[in-house]
Amino acid sequence: MTSRIVDRLSSVITVERAQFALKDHDGDSDDPAGWPTPAEVAGRLSPQEGGSWFEATVNWAVFLSEAEWHDVEVELELWDGRPPEGGPEWPRSRVAPFFATSGLVYACPLYGGDPPPRPLDLRRDAAEWLVRAEVRPGPGWEWPDEERPPVGVERWRVSFWPAEGSDPRLTNAPRRGGDSGSVRRYAETVARPL
Repeated sequence: MTSRIVDRLSSVITVERAQFALKDHDGDSDDPAGWPTPAEVAGRLSPQEGGSWFEATVNWAVFLSEAEWHDVEVELELWDGRPPEGGPEWPRSRVAPFFATSGLVYACPLYGGDPPPRPLDLRRDAAEWLVRAEVRPGPGWEWPDEERPPVGVERWRVSFWPAEGSDPRLTNAPRRGGDSGSVRRYAETVARPL
């Protein structure tokens, strides 16, 4: 069976100190036990040849960019099974396990920033996922205003699918509504209805 995309969300994130993050809305969590801390996974990143440029754990993933400071387009995707490989147009690709406690995830600057009005809804609380990070060069540096970060350096795609493999129940699963405790907490945080 061919995997199908369930949902996608695009955003533009400001990369600072060559890093940005993916966050589950619940943030730091010690549950489930045995997963590395966000600080431990961030410490594994290395700009050296062959070094790690993407690491994930409970509620956090950290990405190492090619440039210190710029705006980057990040596309988050939810699939009902393992998505197809990106091919040569996505020259760097890596898969890692990720545990999401609320199932509401978004890309953000590593050093702060407000959650977006709408996260990617993984349709489940407290679930383990596999996540593939892919990066490719952008159309080229543009820096029209020295007060703002440059753009066009690179583009990222981050795909989620169930760690246990394919789940056809996700294929047509709607976004969770206000009856979900995770969605209610998120809406209260951003003070906007989802």
